[in-house]
Amino acid sequence: MRSKTPLTVTILGGVAALALTGCTPQTGGSGGPTTATSTTTASSAPTIANPLNTANYQKNLCGGLTAAQLAPYVGTVGDSGNVDGQSGSSSCGLHPKDNSMATVYLAIYPTQTASDMLASASNFPYSKKLDPIQGYPALTTSQGNPPNGECGTSVAVADHVVVEVSAQASSSSFQYYNNMCAVTEALAPQLVSNLKTSG
Repeated sequence: MRSKTPLTVTILGGVAALALTGCTPQTGGSGGPTTATSTTTASSAPTIANPLNTANYQKNLCGGLTAAQLAPYVGTVGDSGNVDGQSGSSSCGLHPKDNSMATVYLAIYPTQTASDMLASASNFPYSKKLDPIQGYPALTTSQGNPPNGECGTSVAVADHVVVEVSAQASSSSFQYYNNMCAVTEALAPQLVSNLKTSG
């Protein structure tokens, strides 16, 4: 999950540079990998009922959401690409052609548990534990409170796999700028649905 690390600072400070270079960030997307290590033992880790197979998603993070699903928030995707992060995590940044739209990041954390995810809430100024998304524990967090311009929603889809959708707007004119969590909370269930059908 995203945390207050140099990775996230790099991302949040680099939106303009991304728009100019058309490149994905070197250290991960807005949902940059956490540097925290898991303190949950195997015996105490929660068991996720009906764990999802994320092997195909991990091979193609950028394909986690369809163009139609992204369109209301990203418009037409311009540049995109996978970035490997710390602890085996990786992300994909989907950057809009129109800079007035949002960039969406899709990430996977293959060593994180639901407990790790929920515990990460304390690292953020804003956090909200969600009702389970299609039966899977979920958490929304933001680097700001209120979460203007940036938000992320994480879902624990297997005992040691968390996926995240995060969104960042480079312009306050973006329709959802003052309600960015509405973006990620709308996209996260769609990602889970796609994982179910692709697994």
